[in-house]
Amino acid sequence: MEINQISIYFHWPFCQSKCPYCDFNSHVRTHIDHTNWLKAYINNIDLWKEKINPSIIQSIYFGGGTPSLMETRSISVILEHLCKNFTLSEDVEISLEANPSSVEKKKFREFSSLGVNRISIGVQSFNDKDLRTLGRTHSSKEAIEAVDIANSEFLNVNFDLIYGRQFQKILDWEKELTFAQSLGSKHLSLYQLSIEKGTAFGNLYSAGKLKGLPNQELSKKFFLTTYKLCKNNNFYSYEISNFAKKGFECFHNLNYWKCGNFISIGPGGHGRYKQNNSRYSYHNVKNPENWLDKSLKKINPIFEIEKLSKLEHFEEFILMGLRTDKGINLKHVQENTGYEINMKKLNYLKNFKFISLKNNNLRLLLKGKIVLDKVIQEILI
Repeated sequence: MEINQISIYFHWPFCQSKCPYCDFNSHVRTHIDHTNWLKAYINNIDLWKEKINPSIIQSIYFGGGTPSLMETRSISVILEHLCKNFTLSEDVEISLEANPSSVEKKKFREFSSLGVNRISIGVQSFNDKDLRTLGRTHSSKEAIEAVDIANSEFLNVNFDLIYGRQFQKILDWEKELTFAQSLGSKHLSLYQLSIEKGTAFGNLYSAGKLKGLPNQELSKKFFLTTYKLCKNNNFYSYEISNFAKKGFECFHNLNYWKCGNFISIGPGGHGRYKQNNSRYSYHNVKNPENWLDKSLKKINPIFEIEKLSKLEHFEEFILMGLRTDKGINLKHVQENTGYEINMKKLNYLKNFKFISLKNNNLRLLLKGKIVLDKVIQEILI
């Protein structure tokens, strides 16, 4: 495998409850055998060992689900196994997702002592009524306490917020976001509420029972308000939904958006890697019990490996790269895929101030970010 730098993602598929907006591969179980799940992760690390060595691991990310519900021993053993069997960069980023529950907050110091140096907290809102509507089990007070504790234990703290919620007003969001920015974290992930098929909210929306969602014009105002407040408070938009103080960007996610190499271990996890000058995509078995069974038997739980065509790789560059503030280098894309973007289309988008095009670097302007999907569609058609 022709990899020099790589990221590794571990997917923990379990949560205490399923949020009505969530379309991630997360599940609720009454009993989890942590010993067997640890064995499964270790077996999968060993399956990848020969393929990804002598690559340097630049980032490790525990996502989910709710990986902070894992036993701290499991995190410790996984990190120790990686250190013994691979080369980690001196400044390796080790992230872990958590919720603001009392159980998880008590683990923050332990996670820090194990080597986790970045934590991402699923706050979602500082409004108690909206937290209940979103299916969250914590209160706004607990969320604030969690952020405070995290900031005392970690230099790099992110927390997520959802805006464009049911019946939410712009003024209320301005106050909430301003408060969020005052808490001292260096990174904010700010997502406009999206209604996904197969979720509880998706089913309600299809039945016409999900009221109070913003229309297109109000959604635009929410988006612009978010960017303005973040800019005024020195949180720069390095990705369409992610804002950070300089130097506190999430390297792991940047690697996704730059179409880098990453290995995913866990139910439903997707990965990308380069081999023999071709790019490959794969995903793990999605069902947690099936993935666990295969992994314990040391049977590779990868469901499907696909060699991406040059066109698919080109589309990936556009879809992922234009989400970032720095955009994409057209020469780099052409060298890696053999495809070029139609200059007539780019000049059209440039004339209407949707994009910036300088020195072969294509990036979205704020006007283009508002209609990201339409800009990408225009480029790819």
